Amino acid sequence: MIGDRPSAKACTVLIALCGVASMTAAEDDDRFEMWEEPSHQLVFVEGPARVLDVRIVPGVTSGYHKHRFATLYVIIQDALVANQFWDGDWSASGPRDYREPGATVDNANYVENPYYHRVRNEDDRTFHVVAVINERPVSRLDEPQETAGAIIDNGWFREHRVRTAPGATSAALEYTNDVVVVQYSAGSSHIVENGTAHGFKGAPGAFSWHPAGPAFSIANRSATEMEFVLVEVKH
Repeated sequence: MIGDRPSAKACTVLIALCGVASMTAAEDDDRFEMWEEPSHQLVFVEGPARVLDVRIVPGVTSGYHKHRFATLYVIIQDALVANQFWDGDWSASGPRDYREPGATVDNANYVENPYYHRVRNEDDRTFHVVAVINERPVSRLDEPQETAGAIIDNGWFREHRVRTAPGATSAALEYTNDVVVVQYSAGSSHIVENGTAHGFKGAPGAFSWHPAGPAFSIANRSATEMEFVLVEVKH
């Protein structure tokens, strides 16, 4: 399945970069899940996995929403956003360096430290990320976290990187877990599986979903090099 959001509507939300506020069980039952907050767009659901297209345009404040499942974010376009926990003050939005397109943020710690917040875009550019959620109920402590440089590999996700030259097709890719392929560079690409092209992507932030097992390749149909983040959603 392919996800390619066509427009940057007034949306919202995301990565709290400072502090954590706990929630009681009663509060947790009454509050919006991240994907229920109207300005977050839920674009795919399969088993314990959810994929969200998150965009916060300049000047927009999201509604309050909770984070309680392991989440991996792929940055499509970074921006300076302020954060406010329930009954708390607004945090400062910056200054800080923008994260590059394709950077990933590991928030598996939502499982052990859930919180309820909203965010506000205080920049002059849209904040855009693709969020991959794994609802599998496992403690972070059940599996040791391993990293190789900036590559994420924990109890919920394993990150991979693929680059394709202009007009080229990647080697065959095969994984033991379901995989989300996120295109974060400009251009056109598609998936090749058993000689058939599908999973067309035409803009940064487009994604496709691939079940565990069958091999596939990524074809670059542009005149420039393209880059992709592949996220295994561990069973």
